[in-house]
Amino acid sequence: MTDPSNSSYRVSLPRFASSAQLALAAALSAFAPAIAAGPLTLQVEATDTLPGFHRGALPRYLAAHMTGARLVDWRFEPSTEYGSTPDRVEWRFKLNPYAGGEVRSFVRPHMAERTFAAHRPITIEARLYLNGHYQTLVERQVIVQGGPDDPDLAAAVAGVTQDLLGPQGAFRAIDGGQAPAQGPR
Repeated sequence: MTDPSNSSYRVSLPRFASSAQLALAAALSAFAPAIAAGPLTLQVEATDTLPGFHRGALPRYLAAHMTGARLVDWRFEPSTEYGSTPDRVEWRFKLNPYAGGEVRSFVRPHMAERTFAAHRPITIEARLYLNGHYQTLVERQVIVQGGPDDPDLAAAVAGVTQDLLGPQGAFRAIDGGQAPAQGPR
């Protein structure tokens, strides 16, 4: 029978502690998010445009209002090329049907929007890609007038940015292993 007090079965405490520290450090580094080293710069892309914007102006507008969301772990830069950068946020905008019903119009849509300054319901989608891989999506329906001076659009962009990348956002929920909370739309 073996004696547990035998020296071959004893583990020295300092050697065990140092190996435990190494194992813990290796485990934590494997799960540490990419943003732990400092702010990560995301390129901002828009697949479509909105009333009141030229296609090239929308990514600049989005990046400025995403920065206004004050997320310390992220930086935002407008992108001129679609889908070419590995770390990016892709924005999509879809004009929703008007709840009061649509009517035929003999005025070009862009001219009518400028003339009548109509508030339109839209669906906003923001998709996050890191290292070229899709991570998560946030969607929100809002009513906006459009254009760079629209406070409702600015608030919606900042809100979607918070929902995507903020402390309780969709990315943090999947990064932490918990399901995203589904709030009211």
